[in-house]
Amino acid sequence: MLYKINMITQEDGWIAIDTNGWGSEPVRFLADSIAEEMGKEVFQPYEGDAQYMIQGDPYKLMFQYDDVFGTVVILNDMKDRDDVVALLERHFEKLKDVKGTY
Repeated sequence: MLYKINMITQEDGWIAIDTNGWGSEPVRFLADSIAEEMGKEVFQPYEGDAQYMIQGDPYKLMFQYDDVFGTVVILNDMKDRDDVVALLERHFEKLKDVKGTY
């Protein structure tokens, strides 16, 4: 699966990500990959929504997909921006050969 950061909003820390996957699948793969590396569990803060967080994530990231904004990762604190971008890009590379349906 291909991932690429499209933009990062300066006012609220939304990292918009272009993917070639379908629906919420890419954001779930990404959250699962990062959670596995951290040895943590993924959970949905609001059942039914395509929003995911990682229990004990030091960055408190929100992974989200919707039809308006697409795939986004929402920063909790802009001071973590560079570290989170590096984390995401490392996982983009790791997930580039992942295929299939969730």
